[in-house]
Amino acid sequence: MPTPPPIPSGNWRGHVARALFGAGIIASWFLSHRPTRHATDTVLVFREQAVDLGAAFTHEPCKVDPRLAPIHPQIVGTGASIAACDFDGDGWLDLYTTTMRDGAPNALFRNTGAGKFEDVAADLGLADLNVEGEGVSHGSVWCDVDRDGDQDVFIYGWGRSRLMLQGSDGRFEDHTAVAGLDHWMNCATAAWLDYDRDGWLDLFLGGYYHESTNLWALEHTRVLHEDGEFAHNGGRNFLFRNVQGQRFEDVSDAIGIGGDRWTYGVGAADFDRDGWVDLYVANDYGVEELLLNQGGERFVSVTDLGLDAKSKSGMCVSFGDVTGKGQLCVFVTNITEQGWLFQGNNLRMSLLPERRRLVNLSLGGHGAQDCGWAWGADFGDLDNDGDQDLIVVNGFHSADPDRSYWYSMDKIGGATGTLLANADDWPAFDGRSLSGYQRTHVLLNARDGRQMTDAAEAVGIDDRYDGRAAITADLFNDGTLDVVVANQAGPLLIYRNERRPAADWLGLHLVGRESNPDAVGAHVLVEYGEWRQIHVVTAGIGFCSQTDPRVHVGLGDTTLHRVEITWPSGQVQVLAGEALVPGRYHRIDEPIR
Repeated sequence: MPTPPPIPSGNWRGHVARALFGAGIIASWFLSHRPTRHATDTVLVFREQAVDLGAAFTHEPCKVDPRLAPIHPQIVGTGASIAACDFDGDGWLDLYTTTMRDGAPNALFRNTGAGKFEDVAADLGLADLNVEGEGVSHGSVWCDVDRDGDQDVFIYGWGRSRLMLQGSDGRFEDHTAVAGLDHWMNCATAAWLDYDRDGWLDLFLGGYYHESTNLWALEHTRVLHEDGEFAHNGGRNFLFRNVQGQRFEDVSDAIGIGGDRWTYGVGAADFDRDGWVDLYVANDYGVEELLLNQGGERFVSVTDLGLDAKSKSGMCVSFGDVTGKGQLCVFVTNITEQGWLFQGNNLRMSLLPERRRLVNLSLGGHGAQDCGWAWGADFGDLDNDGDQDLIVVNGFHSADPDRSYWYSMDKIGGATGTLLANADDWPAFDGRSLSGYQRTHVLLNARDGRQMTDAAEAVGIDDRYDGRAAITADLFNDGTLDVVVANQAGPLLIYRNERRPAADWLGLHLVGRESNPDAVGAHVLVEYGEWRQIHVVTAGIGFCSQTDPRVHVGLGDTTLHRVEITWPSGQVQVLAGEALVPGRYHRIDEPIR
């Protein structure tokens, strides 16, 4: 695996001392809540193999207007992304990853099915998409846009994004202008969803820098946030309705999508279980937002759930179910740096259908609360023991390990208005680190989600790059979830899961008919043993990522009872447990009514 950057040798001692002090306070709590693993456990081991697998790739940041050079790490601190897709329909997951350097190619790693990947982006027209002054990539979301049976992709970023449709020859052609999506915006996140249930996937785009900002040719340097907690000068959010795969129309204003909140993450799921997909939005310098879908006609922001109680620095939105009760959970990452700032990550369990509230499970010393400067995250049952675990990647800017930018960050962070928004007033980074050299967290679940214990180094995930996007995905169709991480100004990492299960898992590949072909938005409830687990099929989740589109469930030593699928069309399908053989993937087609 690539050699990790060195561990900081200077100011780290103070951080460690503070961390040990905090650990001492809660040590007795942890001892009394030590997780109990299951009888089916085996040793969980990951090995980083990206280069050996043929997926060598390094993200590089882009250049910007010279007036922003002193705080270049702050301006271009994101853009490393990863998306899992099966673009050629051969049943093996492929990987698309982006860079931002002007003229540098993105990569589409085709899974050969023989334990190797090969980069086919250049051959298929998906490599050379980063052009100085026009647009650079920030992430991608995949789906069958035009319902012709193959996968298409929307590649978003700073400047102009691209809608690339796959042709009959397997190559991708630029349909951005024809589709009505040729807009200048600084897009940090995107997701496909069928908000009106017409069977055609619509597109949500989240803006970060204001859409009037051209990072390569500034009119002025007042391009940053005006407030560290309640900034309202970021980019707009948009919702584009898919008109039968031919074009997209902007319905943002008409349907209640907009805002100026510096959006970093979004996830689409039916939170109130009324049959219509909702939107959960994470904002930098502001609060999380839940937008409830009112019958496909309008989205309404819900303000009485406690989400506006304390502003955060929301980075990602990820969905899972950690309690074993069939309750959808949403995880939003934030910033914590001992001695400077404690925001804490939020792990919220949705009780909207029952009590119209979200309960934060990560309070009170929960293992998922403090992961450092956290970015991407993804749920998955890594050891197939029957409960979902959580991957979180962390760290902002790793430079001189003996010099920290946190004092300068804290100083400027107390300002507001024009002073804070003006890049000219910010202290230069001058080679200093900002929450650098932080490691990935592998949080193993103690069955009910009330406590999750970090086992990253014990299982072999020990890099200290500046993580951004992270997904769990079964890359080798062996029933174990592997971990893929895209690092800012660092290498792509593929951690192969070396646990080899027998039949302690179940895989489902959903195919929509009345619904959209990818079944995006489907809710899958799996009942096994004494437990229930909910899954949502997504196309854009986490931070700049798209996870395995299939449903993977670890069963441990339990018996599978039933599976209930609520399709995006509203149709409910129930499958008996005895009809689904564990230890394999099952294709499930939506019944025709």
